[in-house]
This record gives sequence, structure tokens and C-alpha cells, in this order.
Amino acid sequence: MMKPAIFYFVHAHGNGHRATFNMLYPALSVFFEVIAVTTNNEITRYLHKKHDVQVLELPPKYPVDYEIPEHTFSKAFEVTPYAVEPAGRAKALAEAIACYKPKAFYCDGVPELAIMVRGMGVPVVLVHLPGNVMNDPTQVFAHELADHIVAHFPSTLEQANYRFASKTYYSGYLSQYAWEVFNPNNLSDIDNVTIILGYDNIDEAVLKNITQDQNIQFTIIGNKRNYDLNKNCKLLGPVKDIREAIVGEVVISAAGQNTIAELLSLNKRLILLPEPRPYDEQVVHANVLGNQNIALLAQETFSAEQWQNVLQKAKIFTPSYKNLVNASAPEEIAQKMKNWYV
Repeated sequence: MMKPAIFYFVHAHGNGHRATFNMLYPALSVFFEVIAVTTNNEITRYLHKKHDVQVLELPPKYPVDYEIPEHTFSKAFEVTPYAVEPAGRAKALAEAIACYKPKAFYCDGVPELAIMVRGMGVPVVLVHLPGNVMNDPTQVFAHELADHIVAHFPSTLEQANYRFASKTYYSGYLSQYAWEVFNPNNLSDIDNVTIILGYDNIDEAVLKNITQDQNIQFTIIGNKRNYDLNKNCKLLGPVKDIREAIVGEVVISAAGQNTIAELLSLNKRLILLPEPRPYDEQVVHANVLGNQNIALLAQETFSAEQWQNVLQKAKIFTPSYKNLVNASAPEEIAQKMKNWYV
């Protein structure tokens, strides 16, 4: 018996969306023929290399040499140009829907696609992220029309101004390390600190302020450029598995949801350095975690003395980890999808 089809949109920005797909795809495939939808050739190649999955890559919605306007979130569809290219994207999507007849569209990003698909008669399951999304008319409409909403984090971390909690399923954090065996006796190394760089252009002066304390050894991972730092710093560059690269108990990291989930599942003490994002999702998420005593917060503008203070605080910090990461989240989300659409 053939499995019913669903479309799953994989956003191109950052590594978190593809990491989430990697965890959900095997579980969803038990019940559905999962067809990945992308708008980016790099993501398409990645998915083909990683999985035996059919990928529908939509054509660009921007004309060649089109200058994308700044997103102000003041009106719906504000960055969609008045041009024929968006019609080409819609046409490709409509033809795919007519061909595969998906039972649902699991939309991890790009609310415009959620709106478009719902208008073509397909139920939308929208992935809800932290951040100021309720200030964006396009996001609000996508949340309103969604058949179901899934948040890949615990309900205890939801923002006070979120209006759609009644139709949102909170799975808890998803982490590829959720099944790690935790041994509290190993948590003793607080004089080795790991820095995980989420992007390539962090100012060297910021890293010098972070790493000025010569009594602490720093391991820096994720950098794609070299930095002139003191001898207490070891630069590893990109790594395949952060578990093998992290040294010690304290980790300084950006505040991307997937990274936070992985580090919490590894029971690390977090100092979060949020990166700028369109919806301030990292800042908002980090502030919630800070307010609930789950992580410590920092800023790029911190002086060397301020960094020494927060690093000393991290040595005695006891974070609240309980019931944040759900090792069974992929299977539970897949079961929800089965209950809704099979």
C-alpha cells in the first residue's frame, strides 16, 4: 500500500533547518512519502547527498539582478516583487500539488509559501519559532491559516504575546544528541571553555576580550577565518561533531535554537551571545532562557572585564535543564502528523 505524500519545506538559512529535517525525515517516512521542498540549489544538493529523498526545488521568485528591499515587516509580502518570477514559482508549486496531492505541507520557514499552499487547498502545518514574528503581517496570516502549528521547543519557553498557543503542539527541543548518556561525574572541567562561532565575521576584538583571562584555556570551533589570539586559545575551525570538539563544561555560543538544543542535551553551561536576525529570534530566545535560569547572557559590546565576570559566574552557575530536550520528539511529531492526516 502506497504511503500518502506530504511536502516538507526546508529553509536555506543556517544549519538548524536542515538539522531538523535530518531528525524528522526518518520518523515521518514511517507514515508518509516525504517530498522535500526547497528554494535553494545548495540545500537541494545537501538533501540528495544526505538522504534518499525526492526534492522539489522551486524556481527563484526574484528577477535576475533584482535588489531585494529591506524587510521592514510593515506590510504583507513586502519583499515579493511585482514581476513574473513569483508566478513561475507559484506555477511550479501548483503543478507539484496537482501531481502528488500532498496530505499536508510541513512549513519550516517562509510564511509566503504557507499562504500560497493553503490557497491551493492543502492543509498547512507551520513551524513556529521564537522571535518578534507577531509584528509581521505575513507571519500573522500564516499562523492564522495554519491547520496546526508545531514548536520545536518546550511550552514553558513560549513568549507572553504569542496568540496561537491553543493550536500549537510543543514537542520540546529536538537534538541529535538527545540519547547521550549523561554522567554528572564528568562535569568538573570549568577552566576549559569552548566558543562556538555561529558566523564567520565576528570581530577579532570581541574574541580578544572574551579570551583575555590567561587562566582559562579556550577552544574555538566553527571559524572559517584565522584570528590572531593568545596562546591560551586553540582554533579548530569547522568540525563534524561538536561533542568531540567541546572541551570543558562551559560553552559560549550564539543562540540558534538547534545549537541551544544540542548543548542543553549535552548538559553544558551556556553563555549565549545572540546574533542579529530578522525577527530578533536569537535575542528573544536568549532572553527567555536567561530569565528562566537556563543560560547566562552576554553581548559583543562586553569589555574584557565583563567577560571575566560572566565566565567566573559560569563556574558556579547551576542551570535548570529539566524536561527541555525531548529525545522522542521526532517520533511524537510524526505520530501527530499521522493522527492528523492519515
